[in-house]
Amino acid sequence: MSTTETDYLPAKLKDMQSGALLGGGVGLAVLLVCWFAGVANFYQAYLIGWLFAFGFAMGGLLILCIHNLAHGGWGFLLRKIAEASAMTITPLMILFLPIMFSLDRVYPWAIRDASGVSVYATDPIVGAKLHYLNHSFFWLRYLIMAVIWSYGARLFWIYSGKQDETGDIVWRKKMRFIAGPMALIYILTVTIASVDWLMSLEPQWFSSIYGVMLASGHMLTMLTFGIVFLCWLAKWEPVKTAFTLNRQHDLGKLLFAFVVFWTYIQVSQFIIYWHANLPEEITWYMNRWSPGFNAVSWFLISSQFFVPFLVLLSQTTKKNRSALVKIAAILLGIRVVDLFWMVAPSINMPETRELYPVATKAMSGSGFSILDILSPVSFGLLWFGMFLYYFRQRPILPVNDPYFSLGTEIKEAQS
Repeated sequence: MSTTETDYLPAKLKDMQSGALLGGGVGLAVLLVCWFAGVANFYQAYLIGWLFAFGFAMGGLLILCIHNLAHGGWGFLLRKIAEASAMTITPLMILFLPIMFSLDRVYPWAIRDASGVSVYATDPIVGAKLHYLNHSFFWLRYLIMAVIWSYGARLFWIYSGKQDETGDIVWRKKMRFIAGPMALIYILTVTIASVDWLMSLEPQWFSSIYGVMLASGHMLTMLTFGIVFLCWLAKWEPVKTAFTLNRQHDLGKLLFAFVVFWTYIQVSQFIIYWHANLPEEITWYMNRWSPGFNAVSWFLISSQFFVPFLVLLSQTTKKNRSALVKIAAILLGIRVVDLFWMVAPSINMPETRELYPVATKAMSGSGFSILDILSPVSFGLLWFGMFLYYFRQRPILPVNDPYFSLGTEIKEAQS
């Protein structure tokens, strides 16, 4: 490896960080101007963009839990990426505040009358949920989840750094010790978050599997980004040596597995609800099969399952770096469409508006606007800039890790 190559990558990452933060900052400023100006479509767009960035951060935390429990070889390539990604949880939770300060503009249950009581207090379904869906408890859950997730990410970050410095296996054991409880906490808290931030957009509807839907999206988001970023880093050492064909194949198989898992969760819920055909259960799907949104539904079925399933089914594709990068990049872009599909019909409610007669201006916006493109792009750039800030502080791959079988090769490549 030449001196030029050695100097190029850190400088390139720094330039990318500056550009991403600048572009994301400008986009965020435009969004905030729309917020202060009272643009109706701001809330839908902001929630979609924020959830897109949030998927990277929480996907990183989930991968850290899985890797430290399983010790798979693929995980050593993603570990530093996942650690830096998880560290963005704290700033992202702060960026959720515009939604937190506008609950009564986004969520029907949060709309209150002059006496401060929910306008749906007498509704037989929503009224029964107001002991849970209320402003103060909503804020409390948000703060608790922010602290737990940030603390978990920080622990992984600290322990990994200590192991890089000392090579003491005790730090590896500490990471494994917290990975199990953190994985359970992740599932519980993400389920709570999915109910709060997404499912309660239609408070009369309910689902027992909604949290898993969001978690599978987190894993897909982080995996697709990790594959694309690793393949780019593989132009230089030490990733060039460590990113072997077998490890690439493992990542391809993992991506294939979560494409199938996402589809299994979606189809299972759809079949159960549609077969029962109960009014309180099918409203969510009615909005998504309404004119305009039904095209998005069909697009997701084909682009996030059928096409990637058929492509990734081939071992040749998973071992072809160019093909794997392309399908991962396409799936990463489709994550935005998936989040639009989860958020926009629930805010606009084209088929179930009569269930929520008191509508805010945000709930009366158009189904799609240019902000729905600007927001994911802005949040994506902003997240990438924050991710690079943390990623540049550590070695690209783990060092002094006794479980990393390519440790010797990495040291040789770095010398």
